[in-house]
Amino acid sequence: MKLLEIQSSARQQGSISRLLSQEFIATWKTYHPAIAHKQRDVGSQPPAHVTELWTKANYLAPEERSSEMIAVLQESENLIEELLWADYLLLGVPMYNFSVPSALKAYLDNIVRINRTFTFDPQSYSFQGMVINKKVLVITPSAGDFTPGTPLETMNFCETYLRSQISFIGIIVINQSEFSLSTQDQNLLLEQFMMAWDYL
Repeated sequence: MKLLEIQSSARQQGSISRLLSQEFIATWKTYHPAIAHKQRDVGSQPPAHVTELWTKANYLAPEERSSEMIAVLQESENLIEELLWADYLLLGVPMYNFSVPSALKAYLDNIVRINRTFTFDPQSYSFQGMVINKKVLVITPSAGDFTPGTPLETMNFCETYLRSQISFIGIIVINQSEFSLSTQDQNLLLEQFMMAWDYL
C-alpha cells in the first residue's frame, strides 16, 4: 500500500490544508502502519513551467528526441513515475483566487501528457486516461463557502478544474472536502476524511 501526498500551499506555517493532511495521515497510519508514504511539496518546490522545447519534445516519439529534449522532460518523467507508483493520493489544495495554486497548475501540466498518462484516438476523437486503480482524497480549504447551493458556488473553479484534470488521466476523486475556515470544526473534518477512506 503506497500513499503519495501532494501539498500545494505556498505557506509552510499556518496552512490549514497542510495541518489537516498531516493529522489525517498520522491517524490513517495507525490503521495501516505498513504503508509507504511519499510527499511531493509543490508549494515550496514548484515544478518548472511548460516551455516551447518541452511542448515539442512531448509530441515526439522518445527515440526522436534530442538530448536537450530528453533533459527538459526529465522532471515530468520523474513526477509521472512517482504518480504511477502510488495506490492512494492525498492532495492538499487551498483555494487561491477561486482556483488552484499556480504551483499545482504547473504540476498538473507536467503530468497530463499524451501517451504517458492519457491516449488519444484520432479516428473517434476520444481520450482515454492511463492512470487507473487509484483513489484520491482532496482537502480544499477556502476563506468562504463555495459549496453547492451557496451564492459563491459558480466561483468555485478550484474543484471543477481539479476534477477535470485528474479524471482526464483516469483518476477518480472519491472525496473532495471543501470547507470555509470560519465555519467548520477541524476534528469533525478529520472524522469525515476517515469515513471517506474507511473502505480503502
